[in-house]
Amino acid sequence: MVKRKVGALEKVDADLPNLQYKVRRDPASYKDDFNNQYSQYQAFLQLFMQAPSSTDSQGLVSLRELIDFVAHCADCYPKLTADFPTDLMALLRLHHAELEPELRDKVVGSLVLLRKKEIIDSAVLLNALFPLLVDTPSKALRTLLFTKIISDLRTSNSKATNHKLNRTIQTVLYNLLTSDPTSAKGVWAVRITREMWARQIWTDAKAVEIMKEAALSQHEKVVTGGVHFFLGGDKEREEKAEEDSDDDDNIDMGKLRHQAGINKKTKKKANELKRAAATVRRKEKKKKAPHPLNFSALHLLHDPQGFAEKLFHQHLNTQTPKAKLKLDQKLIVLQLVSRLVGLHTLTLIPLYSYFIKYLTPKQPQVTSFLASLAQSTHNLVPPDA
Repeated sequence: MVKRKVGALEKVDADLPNLQYKVRRDPASYKDDFNNQYSQYQAFLQLFMQAPSSTDSQGLVSLRELIDFVAHCADCYPKLTADFPTDLMALLRLHHAELEPELRDKVVGSLVLLRKKEIIDSAVLLNALFPLLVDTPSKALRTLLFTKIISDLRTSNSKATNHKLNRTIQTVLYNLLTSDPTSAKGVWAVRITREMWARQIWTDAKAVEIMKEAALSQHEKVVTGGVHFFLGGDKEREEKAEEDSDDDDNIDMGKLRHQAGINKKTKKKANELKRAAATVRRKEKKKKAPHPLNFSALHLLHDPQGFAEKLFHQHLNTQTPKAKLKLDQKLIVLQLVSRLVGLHTLTLIPLYSYFIKYLTPKQPQVTSFLASLAQSTHNLVPPDA
């Protein structure tokens, strides 16, 4: 029954790309045409929501095309399409597991487009995408969602730091880690925070607190992600900065001016030249600006003594560890504890006796253990420790 209904609606009678072009140029004259297509979209959506598995392939194609059309024209008829973003978010939330990949990607892309058109804000978009990121079993969807989330966070902070949005997302990530320390979902909190830290978008103590909770997690992947952040976060920053610098260096202003002089002058070419010139000016301004204070994550820790003690007793000095770490994973935890002790001149007496069982000729990684031991020593360590 449902398949026959969808079959009756199978073909979208209009040339949607052409209609989209006309709507964008003259919304008032083509309001009725848009309304007809919007009604078709609503009919397809209703049928799909009632019976997702019964919708045939042509019906899915039509729904995908109509979603794309409405997303591109939604800003021309804000009242008429007021429910469109909510519809898309409900479709993703309820049926992301069974959605055809192309349709699913189109829904995600349409939500991102609505964000670019400022029909929805970043908080709405990210609150729609993030729960799917941590729940979906689809690797392809996770990759897409992660890319879109990072891209939107970068865009939202490109002109000025968006403190309100950053605090909201950081709170979501922190709660993800603390609500269930045994869950592997915390890996996404680690990945997002590390990326934002490396891009120097999140540089505050709140980001460090998120990674502190990750390092104290009860899931081995989350633990290693958090520990690696503290051991290599500054290096990641430098690498990202070099990547961005390399991208800017690839702009050849002389070549662009030459092409503009000999080629046919178009508005597109003129805009490309303006954008390239603006990028070069920003780069020069950045070079001349005073270097900002770049505090290491280890310096932004609120309670380094408590953190070092928890790391040591929870992951190393215990008969019943909550996270099942292999020896190489324990070694990086030990390296972090040693670095904390040495950097902040902490007192952690049991740490030194812990090294004894690993300082043997038969231990393949004995040099790494010796390096950690050396790093953990300072003038305030008792001689008999």
